[in-house]
Formats: sequence, structure tokens, C-alpha cells
Amino acid sequence: MSDLISRQDAIDAITNYIHNVDKVMGAGSLSDDDCKDAAQSVLEDISSANIEPLTDNEQRIFLKALSREEEVCKKVDAEWGEGDEECEINLVHVCHEITRKVKGALWT
Repeated sequence: MSDLISRQDAIDAITNYIHNVDKVMGAGSLSDDDCKDAAQSVLEDISSANIEPLTDNEQRIFLKALSREEEVCKKVDAEWGEGDEECEINLVHVCHEITRKVKGALWT
């Protein structure tokens, strides 16, 4: 999911690329509109990234599983995390971040 891009940003980037190639090739005959039309026609064939949201049951299962995992992480953090300079990761915080990211991406 980290590879999702803005379709408009892609059109702008391809438009600039086509325009620059046209100039480098010495033609310089394509207008900005021609370049944009070419970029749009390329991207029309690419389907949108569709993220399938979790169902209610899947949400409940995910939250329950992560809740159990968080309990384990609390114990590990208490045993190994406090006062240990070598342990830089707070596992409960990681669980919260995972929940936040999944909710942002897959909740309806």
C-alpha cells in the first residue's frame, strides 16, 4: 500500500517527461496539451488501486487478536522495556500504530 500514488501527480510527471523528451529529441513540436493528452491516455489503461475494506466480522477478529497481542506486549514491555537502554521499542506503541494504520486503510 505504500506504493499508492496520485493519478494527477502521475499525469503531471508523465506530461513533463514527454515534453522533455520531445525537446531533447530536437522536435519541440508537442504542445503542453499534446503531452498531457498522451499522459492521460497512458494512464487510462491503468486501473485504480482498490483497497477492499474489512467486513464487520473481520474487524472484530482483527481487534480481538490485536488485543491479545497487546496483552503479551505489555508483559514483555514491563519485563524487558523499562530501564533497559538497549530496548528502544515499546511493543504496546507498535500495536497501537498497527491498529491505527489498519483502521485508516481498511475500515469502511
